[in-house]
Amino acid sequence: MVKQIKKVMMLCILQLSLLGISIHAQEHGGLGNRKVFYGLHLGFTENRVKIGYCDADGVVHALQQGNSSFCASGFDVAVMYELRMGHFFSLRTMPGTALLNAKWDPDGVSVIPQSFDYKVESVLGELPIEVKFHPFSWGDVEPYLVSGLKYSFDFVSLRNGSDGGCVRRVNAHDLSYTCGLGLDWYARYLKLGVELKAAFSLLPFDDGSTGLPNTIYFHSTPTFTIGLNIEA
Repeated sequence: MVKQIKKVMMLCILQLSLLGISIHAQEHGGLGNRKVFYGLHLGFTENRVKIGYCDADGVVHALQQGNSSFCASGFDVAVMYELRMGHFFSLRTMPGTALLNAKWDPDGVSVIPQSFDYKVESVLGELPIEVKFHPFSWGDVEPYLVSGLKYSFDFVSLRNGSDGGCVRRVNAHDLSYTCGLGLDWYARYLKLGVELKAAFSLLPFDDGSTGLPNTIYFHSTPTFTIGLNIEA
């Protein structure tokens, strides 16, 4: 009799376990098996800024003296569209805007006038196209690698007229290579992700521009971003 009760109990436990696994698979699989995700990205950036100047012939040079480079923080916001392509790869685009606003002290730079404090400003429109590689998952957590290209343009540098002490980007238009890693967590109705990414400019230093509106310019590479993704 005792053996029969044990068998019945073991059978019940096995059935409940299978039922729990089935429910878990339906919750994760119902969202995880979707082909298309839409979402929002919020990130904080760390930019390496290098200062240059324009000579009388309109040629841009990088500064070799004084405080000619520094790190500046910014943030970016973007909408997300992700398309699953099989079990291991996804195609993702994240059109958005990145902002940067920092002060630069031209101490020890003789070629730059010292009449006022210079500010570094960028308002970038960005259009990245990236491929995500997610080879496996741990329950509801899915690690991934991401890589792609990003086109960006700077609204501040494209603006006409003088901006006083505003230091503008050398390359108003830029193309960058992006790479990074992250984790996606599948909740009941949302997919939450955190990622660390770097962007490296592929365009050369713009040393042949003419008609430049200011005498000082800057460009930054690489740019590091840590971001939060919310998708559904």
